[in-house]
Amino acid sequence: MRRRRRRAGRAAALLLVGAALTGAGAAHADTVSGTRSSKLHERSHEIVVTLDHGHATLRVRRGLYNGGERHDQAELWIDVPETAVATGLRTRGELAGRPRWFAGKLLEAELAAARYRELTGIGGYYPKDPALLSWRSQERLALQVFPVAPSSEKMIEYTFTMPARYEDGRYRVHLPQLGTGERTATYTLEPAHPRDQLFIGDRPVVSGKQVIPGRDGFELSLGRADAPWIEGRLGVSSTGERSLVHFALDGSREFSKIPDNAHVVVVIDASRSRAEDDLGASYSAARAYIDSFQRAQEAPGAKRGRKGARVELLTFDRAVHRHTRGFEKVAKAAARLEGLERDRGNGSALDEALAEAGRLLARAPRGAPRRVLVISDLIVRTGLEVERVAALSKQTGAIVHVARVSDSSPRVIRDDDGSWDRVARVTGGLLWRAAANERLEAVDAEHRELFEEWARPRQIDKLSVVAQGAAELSHPEIFREGQGFEWFELRDASVKHVRVQGELWSAPVSEVFTPRRAEGELWSALVFGGELLDELSEAEMMPLALRGGAVSPVTSYLAIEPGVRPSTEGLEWGEGSGAGFGGFGRRVPRVRQARARVAGAPPDRQGWLEDQLGHAWRVCGGQGRVGAVELESTWREVVEVRSVTVEGAPEPVLETCVREASWGLDLPPMFTQARMGWTVRLR
Repeated sequence: MRRRRRRAGRAAALLLVGAALTGAGAAHADTVSGTRSSKLHERSHEIVVTLDHGHATLRVRRGLYNGGERHDQAELWIDVPETAVATGLRTRGELAGRPRWFAGKLLEAELAAARYRELTGIGGYYPKDPALLSWRSQERLALQVFPVAPSSEKMIEYTFTMPARYEDGRYRVHLPQLGTGERTATYTLEPAHPRDQLFIGDRPVVSGKQVIPGRDGFELSLGRADAPWIEGRLGVSSTGERSLVHFALDGSREFSKIPDNAHVVVVIDASRSRAEDDLGASYSAARAYIDSFQRAQEAPGAKRGRKGARVELLTFDRAVHRHTRGFEKVAKAAARLEGLERDRGNGSALDEALAEAGRLLARAPRGAPRRVLVISDLIVRTGLEVERVAALSKQTGAIVHVARVSDSSPRVIRDDDGSWDRVARVTGGLLWRAAANERLEAVDAEHRELFEEWARPRQIDKLSVVAQGAAELSHPEIFREGQGFEWFELRDASVKHVRVQGELWSAPVSEVFTPRRAEGELWSALVFGGELLDELSEAEMMPLALRGGAVSPVTSYLAIEPGVRPSTEGLEWGEGSGAGFGGFGRRVPRVRQARARVAGAPPDRQGWLEDQLGHAWRVCGGQGRVGAVELESTWREVVEVRSVTVEGAPEPVLETCVREASWGLDLPPMFTQARMGWTVRLR
C-alpha cells in the first residue's frame, strides 16, 4: 500500500486538546470527549461503505450521549483512512417537532471557525446549534458539535471519499479498523450498482453485509457486471493557473474469450535441425495450448450447449504426417500428443504443412472459428521464401501463430523483430519465442497460465498513452487484462482527451477518452489525500476544495440547526478543555515539509527550524519586523513554546499567529536529542 507523507503541520494544523488527546492521537484511534463534563461519550459508530468504479464512499454515523447535567460541546479527534478525504457533514436535529438531518456547507476555514464560535456563544436571542468539521492533517480531523443536551443523544454524520485501486479485474479498497479504544466501528457493505458483486478477499458477499474488522482491517473489492473491455477515466480541474489532471485506465477481467466450436490445426516441426528435448518441449507446449480450449468448455458459468474445440494434429519433416482421423475432441488429441515418438527426419516442408492445414480447415463448418499453431525452429530450405509461406498462411482462413519452442523454464514472449513475423501477422496472429518442460506429464498451472495466451489475446502490447497537447504519459509497456494504471499530475495546460493505442495479438486497437465532469470533481477532492498536495499553493487549494467539496487546509464544513437550547447555555470560551481544542477550526500558516538532507551531512536542525518558522513569520505578516521564538523539544516533540517576541511596538496578532505555527511543527527524524532548547531568530 502506498504510504503518504505525514503533514501534521499543514495549514489547518492547530493546537492539540491536551495531554490526554495527544496520547490518544499517537495510538491512531479516535477520541471523544466533552468540554464541560467527562460524562459525554459515544453510544454508536456505524459506517456504510459504498464501493463504486474507481472510488469508495464511507458514510460515518455516530451517536453521542451526554450524561452530564448541562448542555455540552462534543469534541472528536477523527482518524482519516489512508488516502481518504472528508467530503460531507450532517447533523440530526428537529424542525417543527420532527427529526431532520441538516447538511453542512463547505466554507473558507477561518470563516467557518468564526461562525461556529459566534453561534455557540452565550446571549444569542435566537441560538443556532452548529457542528464544525475541520482539517488538522491528512491523517486527522477535528469535529466539534454543540450542544449535546443533558441526558440525550446527538447523531452526527460525516463522509469520507477514498480512491479504489484496480487490480485483477476488481476495484479494491483497504478498510481499516476505525473507532475509539472503547468502541470499534461496524461497516455495512454496499455496491454502488446493484448488479455488481462485492468480495472480501475472494469470497463473494451480499449487499448489506456487516463487518467488524480486526486490528489490520480488511480488503473489500468489487467486480463489475457490465465492464467494457477497457475503460479510461479522465478528470480535469483548473486551479486558476494550472490544471489538475487524473487519468486511470482499467482493463476488463478478460479482454477476450476462447471461441466455442473452434477448429484447430497444430503443426509441429519434427525435422533433425531440432534437438530431441526441444521436440518434446513442443509437444508439451501444444498440449497446454489445446488444454485451454478444453478448460473454456468446462469452466464454471460456461454456456450450456458449447460444442467444444476440435483438433487436427500434424508433424512435418520433408513430408507432412497426419496423426488424427479428422478433427477430434481435445482430450483425444492431447492423448495422441502424449504418445508421439521423438523420431526426427530430414527436411522442413513447412509450406506443405500449411497447405495441408488449409485443406483440412476448408472442411470445417461454416462460421466455425479457425486456428493454426505452427511450432518450428524456422530453419528451412533456402528456396522457401517468407512471402510464399505468408501467402499459404493467409489462405488457411485461420488466425495463425508461429512459435519457436525450446526445453527450458516455461515462458511465452512475442517476437516482433524476426522476418517470419509476417507469416503470422497477415492473419492476425504473432511470432512467438517460448519454452516448456519437455518431460511434462500433465499440464500444470504454470504451463496452463502461460500458453493460454496462444488461445486468446490477454494483453495490449506496444501500448501508447498520449494526452492531447502533451508528450506520451508514463505507463507500463504491457497492459494486461484485469490490471490498471493511473497518472496524476499538475500541468500548465488543460487536457481535452487521452488517446490509447496498442495491439491485441497483431490487431491494432485505439480508444479516445474525454474528461468526465464527475471525475474532475472526484479528483479535485482526492488530491487532498495524496502526495500531490505538497505541490499546491494555498491559492490553488481553494478552487479544488470547493469543486470537490472536501475538507482541506483552507476549507471546513459547518452544519447549522435551528437552536433549541436556552441562550444561557452557550459556551464561555476558555472553560473546560475547549480552550485547547485548537482555535475552533481557525486556519494557521501552513508549515512546509522538511527538505531531504544530503547523505552524510550533519543534520541542520537549527536551519530546519529557521526555514519553517521563517515561512510562518512571513505568512503571519512579519515582513519588515524582527522577532524570535524560544521553544523546547524532547525527541521529536515540541514540548513547549516558551516565548514569541517582536522587537519594537507590540504585535499581539503576529505573536499569536506565530505561536500557533510553532506548536504545529512536525519535527522530522533528525531531532534525536532527549531534550533541547532552541532560539530561532526571525526577520
